[in-house]
Amino acid sequence: MVTPRGKLVVTSPRGTQPAQISQALVRHRSWIEQKAAERREAWARLRDGMVYFLGRPYPLSFAGRPREPGAPQGEEIQEPPDLPACGWPALRDWLSRRAAAHLQGRLARYAPDLGVKARPLELSQWKRRWGECHPDGRLRFNWRLIMLPPEIIDYVVVHELAHLRVPGHNPRFWGQVAAILPDYRERRQWLNRYGAPFLWWEP
Repeated sequence: MVTPRGKLVVTSPRGTQPAQISQALVRHRSWIEQKAAERREAWARLRDGMVYFLGRPYPLSFAGRPREPGAPQGEEIQEPPDLPACGWPALRDWLSRRAAAHLQGRLARYAPDLGVKARPLELSQWKRRWGECHPDGRLRFNWRLIMLPPEIIDYVVVHELAHLRVPGHNPRFWGQVAAILPDYRERRQWLNRYGAPFLWWEP
């Protein structure tokens, strides 16, 4: 496994011989090096001291520390009053609330296009996924989506809504997605390449 920071972690079943592991690493060397480089590049895009909201970085401004001159104020980006005391939990709750509101709005936007009715969403915090559709029709989303650009959020929303019509990832499923988002491949590629660090990011 290549971690979001581009490090290789090797696990194997008990009893696996070292020679087998070495052979596997040699066989997949090109893929490992490419994936590690991509992950390091993706992580390097995140800037220290910033919080990400709808794809844009905003300076974190704690009590007694003014914003940088000329930094975007962003009407939406205002830390909770107790952020200096509560730190990350307060910011996480703030982002989660906005994620719920934004995602619910996007579900309402795209559900009619797919001819489905979405229930109220559920939020979760996974380290390896952005959303899921339960067989009973419940939709769950990672609250960290709110950090990503709006067009990437829309891709995840449409992806999960399409599962209400077609389970699995067969050609019919992708046809449903493409009918709503003709450029879904580009959005999916961005998410696969640059999304992983946001699953682990903390200020």
